Amino acid sequence: TKRISVKSNEFSTFNYKLGDYFSIKDHPKAKGINLKLRVPVGWEIEEAQGPNIVKKFTKDGCSYSIITKDHITFFSRNEVKDMFGTDNSLNEYAEALSSEFINAQVLEKSLITVGSHPTLSCKIKGSKEQLGIMIPVIMMSWNIFYEDKIISLMAMGLDNPNFKALEKTFLLITNSLIFPDQFKK
Repeated sequence: TKRISVKSNEFSTFNYKLGDYFSIKDHPKAKGINLKLRVPVGWEIEEAQGPNIVKKFTKDGCSYSIITKDHITFFSRNEVKDMFGTDNSLNEYAEALSSEFINAQVLEKSLITVGSHPTLSCKIKGSKEQLGIMIPVIMMSWNIFYEDKIISLMAMGLDNPNFKALEKTFLLITNSLIFPDQFKK
């Protein structure tokens, strides 16, 4: 008798491999931010519509966007940790993000570190109305407080098994983020 072993991801159509780094340095919408992160192999890199969306990566109806915004003032890393270090402040943040959805449900929320900067992380599911049709969606968001800017990394797609299968990829992209200026002497 021969024994065959198959890993659970061997028949998946999803590729979790990341390709080369992609930089937003000198992009007109980057607001002077120099960051780079790795794009998944086989994903499209697109110019995005909207004044603050720098780029988006897309595949099979899912997207991962890089959004930059000016903040009202400079916040140190410790100030951000103090501001959002309580459940109440995290709940307010999640409520503000979930207001974009109908029947929103906050699945996760936390204060984490991305690229050595404090980051508000949130996962929300709900519905969006498009031409009278309710579309079930899910979003993962990372809002990075970077000096006097906020960098939002946002993954969005239909609330279906495809999104669940891609969550690992979204985490890998986010974890690949680096700020090259941190390493200059």
